[in-house]
Amino acid sequence: MRLNKYFLLFIFVVPLAHSQHSQEGENKDLQHSVFGPPRPALWEFQLGRMNRGNEDITSFNFYRKDQRNKTLFFKMSDNDLNSRSEFRVKEVTAGAVLFPINDDDRYQLELGGTYDVIHDTTLGEKALYSRLTYRPIRGLWFRFGSEYFDGYTAGHPSPYKNTTLNSNYVVGKVTVEMFSLVGLVGRGKINDVLNTRYGAAAIAEGPFNLFVLGGYIRSDEPKENVRTLAVGRGAPYRPDGLPSGMFIWKHRENYDFQIGGIFFGNTNLFVQPAAIGMSQGMFISSVALRENSKLRQGQLMSITDDYRNSDITMFYVYLNQGITMMPGKVNHVGFRVIQLYKIFDELNIGFISKPVAGLFYNEETAPNHLLVDITSKFFSYQLGITVNEKFILNMIYAPKKEEWTTALSFVY
Repeated sequence: MRLNKYFLLFIFVVPLAHSQHSQEGENKDLQHSVFGPPRPALWEFQLGRMNRGNEDITSFNFYRKDQRNKTLFFKMSDNDLNSRSEFRVKEVTAGAVLFPINDDDRYQLELGGTYDVIHDTTLGEKALYSRLTYRPIRGLWFRFGSEYFDGYTAGHPSPYKNTTLNSNYVVGKVTVEMFSLVGLVGRGKINDVLNTRYGAAAIAEGPFNLFVLGGYIRSDEPKENVRTLAVGRGAPYRPDGLPSGMFIWKHRENYDFQIGGIFFGNTNLFVQPAAIGMSQGMFISSVALRENSKLRQGQLMSITDDYRNSDITMFYVYLNQGITMMPGKVNHVGFRVIQLYKIFDELNIGFISKPVAGLFYNEETAPNHLLVDITSKFFSYQLGITVNEKFILNMIYAPKKEEWTTALSFVY
């Protein structure tokens, strides 16, 4: 199973770091932007297709990425899994990150939503989110978020159980020297049950861009209490030749999620703000809705996003989530994956450049029709090339499952 699909479900990366601004309040000197040095905008359009047994999954994706990472994104897919990996759906997802006041980094607005229809039914699911981030001075920022979901989960006695969720939350972060404190409070309603959540996290930074984060969120519903731990190292904007990486762990009742990564090479883009932003973003997401987590980030491509952060990339991702399909019985859906990528930047043959090779070990767990959890294990392999610096062709093949995934991207 591809890592980026689960990044879509569980992971969002918005670089949050020490805010630095000019005295006039505008980013006239962009090297002091919270998002780092400027770079030209990049657009990527992609067509993707997966053939898996009798399942054919098609998708169209695009994003616009600049100094501030992905600022626009869009996805259309047919027969893809929904955000809980329970049902096959037709889906449209879109979002934008905006800086509406004089293009000033201090005022950041994010909007997005998704609408999908469960296959072989007329049941539609929708999710909306908005986030406003304010960075008044260096070392201080606030975020206000609101989210809504109306959809279905696997339930008893019918296979579709309607669920409505609302979530509103406030987050603040203050940084003094190499130490940061994050506090949050939120109220979330699941159907007619209202929960208040509040929590705090501490971040300590050390030499060589090392950091550690520990956080805890308490809820009126004890099974929703969440612990988050993260450790890692972010690369500087000018890579120093040392690897960067992270490991993040989240736990609550009937839910465990772990993600780890190591990034090597002179093109290492896992920079310090992204590393800390990803870690604290995982903590903050616990007070928001679980169902639309893929909306709160820009990784929507079928393949290419996973490997282009560095010359050599290794990921480890694990998920184990309990679901109740019958009263008194908890089943599990989840996966474990180890992925290794290598980009051969130095290898150029005519108009072909940047070939990439990937090797993946996968485990997938889901209940069968008898509600017995079944785990399958398999390897998959990836090959890709860039043509004329504009077209990127990638293929992933899993021999045991006879599964092919292909994606063609156009970038400019």
